[in-house]
Amino acid sequence: MPTRTESFHAAIDRLEENIGKFKRGEISPDQFRPLRLGMGLYAQLAHVKHMQRIKIPGGRITAEQLDVLADVTDRWGRGLAHVTTRQCIQLHHLELEDAVDVQRVLVPAGISCVGACADAVRNVTASHLAGVVEEEVFDVSPYAHAITQHFYFHEQNLRLPRKFKIGLSGSDRDHAQIMINDIGLLATMGSAEGDATSKAPGELEPGFAVYVAGGLGSTPEIAHLWREFVPARDILAVCEAVMAVFFRDGERKNRKKARLKFVIRKVGEAEFFRRLDEVLAGIQAERGAVLSEQLGQYLGEYAEAAPPPLDPDKALLGDAAFARWMRTNTIPQQQRGYRVVTVKLPLGDITGAQLRQLAALCRAYGNGEVRATNTQNFVLRWVPEERLVPLHRALGLIGLAEADADHITDVVACPGADYCTLAVTKSMSVGAQVREHLVAQSSRHEADDIIRQLGAFSIKISGCPNSCGQHHVADIGMTGMLSKGADGVERAAYSFRLGGGCGPGARIGDRMDGRILEEDAPGLIAAIARFYVDQRSAGETFQEFVLRKGTQEIYKAGLAVTGNVVHGVDAGAVAAE
Repeated sequence: MPTRTESFHAAIDRLEENIGKFKRGEISPDQFRPLRLGMGLYAQLAHVKHMQRIKIPGGRITAEQLDVLADVTDRWGRGLAHVTTRQCIQLHHLELEDAVDVQRVLVPAGISCVGACADAVRNVTASHLAGVVEEEVFDVSPYAHAITQHFYFHEQNLRLPRKFKIGLSGSDRDHAQIMINDIGLLATMGSAEGDATSKAPGELEPGFAVYVAGGLGSTPEIAHLWREFVPARDILAVCEAVMAVFFRDGERKNRKKARLKFVIRKVGEAEFFRRLDEVLAGIQAERGAVLSEQLGQYLGEYAEAAPPPLDPDKALLGDAAFARWMRTNTIPQQQRGYRVVTVKLPLGDITGAQLRQLAALCRAYGNGEVRATNTQNFVLRWVPEERLVPLHRALGLIGLAEADADHITDVVACPGADYCTLAVTKSMSVGAQVREHLVAQSSRHEADDIIRQLGAFSIKISGCPNSCGQHHVADIGMTGMLSKGADGVERAAYSFRLGGGCGPGARIGDRMDGRILEEDAPGLIAAIARFYVDQRSAGETFQEFVLRKGTQEIYKAGLAVTGNVVHGVDAGAVAAE
């Protein structure tokens, strides 16, 4: 039986062979499409260039892997890499043949692109704070690794009705956004009643609450709770059961209806859960012990580097810029003396040079690795508090010391029409406009700074309804579309949603009537943010504020300040009031 590395190289060899067949006209574009997608290769714009998506399980990247990613970014990605909302890395403007070379360089570093796109188990995501903050029940990172390895070459993978997403969170705050995944696993402690292999009565063991059939796209769905507790040792069987039901019962004719959420909508929650229970029982009876043993082997492969030693006698002295950065970009770990540091990447972009320099910094100041986040940033974990000042200075030298991570100026955006064949607007461009507008508005004294008053606040932008920018689950979400004005000219515009989010009370944001022209969007966002600051109750989150005030009142308050014109056939109600 081939090793995993040998299987990765064989998959790359097949990609090279299929590219040759496509170039020679031996297979059609429709035949070639799933073959390249299965190796993470998307066509861009006029299908002249391509995007390579690189899977980063759980978002975990070692310093050595950062060095390799820097090399492929500089050599084949025009010097610029992009972090996605599913913790992947993307390179753009590649030739078809480049993908073969890129992947052959990545595999020796332990990085693969198998199933990064296509009808497959996509990148398995996990909380970037797994195991290092007090609220985390236990570290889910090893389980993200195990699930990833198990499904790379699973017989049903790459043959599913459509894409299949799995996420793991260690706390109710749901940093991995499990509620919008096909399988969402929430760490918990419990006991499996009636299980002969379970712990002694009353003794708790690690496990997961299992949520299923979540997803975004044009018809979003918050995941449904299937099991309140399954032992962690059974997690491969649980994932196989959900995937098997999808493989068997998922739609295969109409791709617009081919996600798992459509199965539960069609048959109802009770019948869907009955099918899952039935398939899981069969898997457990036939292969439960084998899968548990395989899980143990996968978990044994996972090892996180040791943290650097502490030196508490060193002073922590920095300037005002450092103080703001420390407040907004760092949080204390549950391990006393260490902090998690967020490296803010504007719109998820980072250069090859910065990747290489970041590798050196995580070796010097952390434990030699970073984690990608679903807000398109990186975090360094295990940074001793006494090293924060020199780390901040070093980040400043490479242009990565911007404060206010995960605040209103830290905009999340999909690649948009600059890269994607599906997008109708340039979401990254408007994201930059939003950032520039809000940064300019925050130049007054920090005591009156709107960013500080808002605290953590999310803006997410998608260039089309497919929601790659996750606009449905943001404080303010924007969907790109074209809108025809009174002059008959089509212009780039955005539909707004307010009050979405994952975690406790996960919900899809409420859609506002009408569409706002691209150039008016930054002003409207700023007006809504100020209205929230002025009108909120003590301790009230923006999601709670939206539920109390109502979306239309907030929207009208924003329009009253900006004087924006609302476009679109559904705009009359707002415009008339």
